[in-house]
Amino acid sequence: MIRSAIILQPPLVQLNGPYPSGAYLASFFKGISSSQGIHAVKWIDTSNLFFRHLFSASGISRLFNLSRENALLAAEKAEKSLDGIETARQIRRYLSLESAWISWIDAIVSILCGGDRELCHSFIRSPHAPRGARMDAFLTNIEEELTADDARLLATLAIEDLADYITNVYDNEFSLIRYAESIAASVHNFSYVESALDRPLIQDFFLPFLESLWNEVSAFCHTEGEILFCISVPFPGCLAGALSMARSIKKYFGNRSRICMGGGYVNTELRNTTTERLWTYIDSLSFDRGFGGYLAYFRGMGALRDSQPAAPLPLRMYCPPELQAEENVITSTIVPDYSDIDFALYPRLADTPNPMHRMWSDGAWIKAYLAHGCYWHRCSFCDVSLDYIRQYLLANIETLYSGLRTQALSAKVRGIHLVDEAGPPRALRDFALANVRASRADPKGGLLSFWGNIRFEKTFTRDLAELLAFGGLTGVSGGIEIASPEGFKAVDKGIDLENLVSVCAAFKEAGVLVHSYLIYGYWNESEQDVIDSAEVMRQIFATGLVDSAFWHKFVLTRHSRVYQEWQGGMHRGSSENPLARDLSPIDEKGDFADNDLRFVGEEESSRYTIPLESALQAWMHGESLDDPVKKWFPYSMPSPRIAKDLIESYIISYGKSRDKERNASFDANATYCWTASRPIKMRAESGDKTTFVWYYLGEEIIESFDSTVSEMFSAALYSIPVDS
Repeated sequence: MIRSAIILQPPLVQLNGPYPSGAYLASFFKGISSSQGIHAVKWIDTSNLFFRHLFSASGISRLFNLSRENALLAAEKAEKSLDGIETARQIRRYLSLESAWISWIDAIVSILCGGDRELCHSFIRSPHAPRGARMDAFLTNIEEELTADDARLLATLAIEDLADYITNVYDNEFSLIRYAESIAASVHNFSYVESALDRPLIQDFFLPFLESLWNEVSAFCHTEGEILFCISVPFPGCLAGALSMARSIKKYFGNRSRICMGGGYVNTELRNTTTERLWTYIDSLSFDRGFGGYLAYFRGMGALRDSQPAAPLPLRMYCPPELQAEENVITSTIVPDYSDIDFALYPRLADTPNPMHRMWSDGAWIKAYLAHGCYWHRCSFCDVSLDYIRQYLLANIETLYSGLRTQALSAKVRGIHLVDEAGPPRALRDFALANVRASRADPKGGLLSFWGNIRFEKTFTRDLAELLAFGGLTGVSGGIEIASPEGFKAVDKGIDLENLVSVCAAFKEAGVLVHSYLIYGYWNESEQDVIDSAEVMRQIFATGLVDSAFWHKFVLTRHSRVYQEWQGGMHRGSSENPLARDLSPIDEKGDFADNDLRFVGEEESSRYTIPLESALQAWMHGESLDDPVKKWFPYSMPSPRIAKDLIESYIISYGKSRDKERNASFDANATYCWTASRPIKMRAESGDKTTFVWYYLGEEIIESFDSTVSEMFSAALYSIPVDS
């Protein structure tokens, strides 16, 4: 019988806060613990703990001891090539400054976690502090005198410099927010994945770290009985750590352990895995939300078992139909539990001055969703056939907000990151209103800050954007994908370019940051589509509608709508129509991951990668916004079909619609929310008029009203319910 449940997040995920799957599982297991005889539930974020283990005085000291010989050889080899002289110089500088790195690393991490303010002054100026190439570039290009406030940015670059050293001379699969991602991503044969487990960082650092961790886990699970280890694998870069962890668990705990692996990577990539070797590491795979599968296991519903009825856990855990309603209730009412997390241990990184990038990395956000799944679930490139997209279930917003607020104030983390596929507009509104009400009822606790993903749809009007900002919204991110009129149709976004402009303009006017996700290399995207999309984005940046963006290369997935259409006979190309594109996958079936699929002609779009990324980097820094987009491509491209003033014309149209809506008569049956400051009476005037002053979006407003309105304004406005 399971007596303890240990939830583990393997390295490496985003460093400034815990990935939320563990918080949801912790809440779920604690909710059923009494009925299932589970005596202990604990969530351990080994991603954060391992980061702190590696980037410590003892960790960096061991790193230099293990890498010194290879580093010298790498420097010697690099020096023999004309373009490697600087690389050789940097490697030798690391070795020369070894003692500085070791003596400063704990302070650097502390600075990133908000401590050691006193050392900030020394770190930015001391000639004895360590320096690397990234730090040099920052210090060379800065135009103002450094202050202690710059220490966090410099400390972030110091960590990235050390990461570069690890990658270049010790383990070339290392990265700060993933490990061995190239080995795990879309790999069809498990034997290739296993090779990552023998890499230096795993053997020399991660496994010894785990030995110490299991001692603590054993002490926590002091009661007799089996221990259920739930390992979350959200991304390919977590798989090597997860498998290493599983192998180490079996070695340490033996038959007492039961290991289940789930998460986004498992859900999408491993649904059809056939490799038998996987089961020497783990006992089962948990798919979709996990709640129903675990309920079925605890209730002994043996129908879930695959081909090994004697196995202690079913090999594949799904929610059976008879438990679907119960799982849906759990999904809608659960509040993630962060009580096992010490947010003070998470570094707040600041590697760029871009305000949107700075916001999501410089803060330890508490993560939650307003709704499971996506209310649109139609985009042709998306995994629309899987539960995490297809099954849309709204959370109880009041319950969710109340639970998150309690934890936020307790943890002294005042930010919420809503991780929905696309935040529902009404749910966002209700969350913002709950935030305002709570801040008025508890002024000491104040207003929480929140941000999240949305769809750029027309529901987000200027009024709604302002209400959300008034209620604590600081930023939104959303998919533009192929940023052209034809592109929106191709991916079935359900919006058009004019909608997009209006929504971005509404949020920017309300003071909300905007980030956009873009796609290139869509299977039937032409050169003309690419250049049109680039021109649209140039105009969008030039008009200030977005703060940042990122271009992703299109990946064909087995669970996407467009692949399902191909299975049904579409997108097969045509000899009669030379313009018809062929989507035929070209990968052979393997025994492991099978979601990501290469397809005919996929490699052709790789030539767009550098030009599009270079253009985007310039635009995000306010550079080259007036240059023709063709200049970014070192080969012939067609001219854009997009009018030079297209986005500007949409902005003008948006302004007219906004003003018309604002000037409309008040609706006696509607509900309004006052988002300005409290009106203060200035003076009474002749004719029964009274003048008031207040502030709205940073501007001073002075208006005179008759006695009826004046009486309302003279009342304590903040005692009026926020939805009045």
